[in-house]
Amino acid sequence: KEAVVVVREDQEGQKALCAYYTAEEDLTAADLKRAIASELPGYMIPSYFVELERLPLTPNGKIDRKALPAPEGGAGGGREYVAPRTELEAKLAAIWQDVLVR
Repeated sequence: KEAVVVVREDQEGQKALCAYYTAEEDLTAADLKRAIASELPGYMIPSYFVELERLPLTPNGKIDRKALPAPEGGAGGGREYVAPRTELEAKLAAIWQDVLVR
């Protein structure tokens, strides 16, 4: 029904787009990303999606951006895990896991 996208900064100072929306039916972040991806380039797709019952408003009836809650989860919130599909992807995943766990 309604949506607003704002730029949020995380603890490390990285900026990311965060979409806040209201919906009459159940929508997941993956559903929204698929729909948006057909219309917008990747850099314009929000990293976070937060569903609200209603968007907070100022006394003037405008969206109160300061009252929007911070998105839950760490970097890449709302992204679904995709398992390696090929032997090469599995090897690369193992290498990255080894590097990142150290």
